[in-house]
Amino acid sequence: MSAASLTDRLARADAYAAEHGLALTQLRRQVYALVAAAGKPIGAYDLLAALEPERGRVPPTTVYRALDFLVEHGFVHRIESRNAFFACCEIGKPHQSQFLICERCGDTLEIPGEELAERLSATPPAHGFEVHKQVVELSGLCGHCQHKRGAHTHGH
Repeated sequence: MSAASLTDRLARADAYAAEHGLALTQLRRQVYALVAAAGKPIGAYDLLAALEPERGRVPPTTVYRALDFLVEHGFVHRIESRNAFFACCEIGKPHQSQFLICERCGDTLEIPGEELAERLSATPPAHGFEVHKQVVELSGLCGHCQHKRGAHTHGH
């Protein structure tokens, strides 16, 4: 992610927090910046390691609390299959997303998915099931990794 893009994301996060009276503390902002800069799902222990040079040892519970806040208020998504976190593409705009996750390089793309979410949620009530949360993750190979695989296969 470019520095300008990260600066823009942080400015949007700050504005959203101020507009909604959310306490985007220095630690929460740092954690958000690290998640956004990663460009792919990042785990809590990777975040701890990234924070250590500037903050010293930070208890894992502190980072998990910051992540819980960021997830609850829509700054980041939790990628269930990776037990990792990914910056939301649209802070403050309620939406359903699906995630395309490359098995090889880890690149992740958030794509809108209101229509799919509605279709998935339509059936459970008929079976007496109440949906509280919905996460759709698609795992495979991104275009870049497919191309590399194809070049490697054809090169031999």
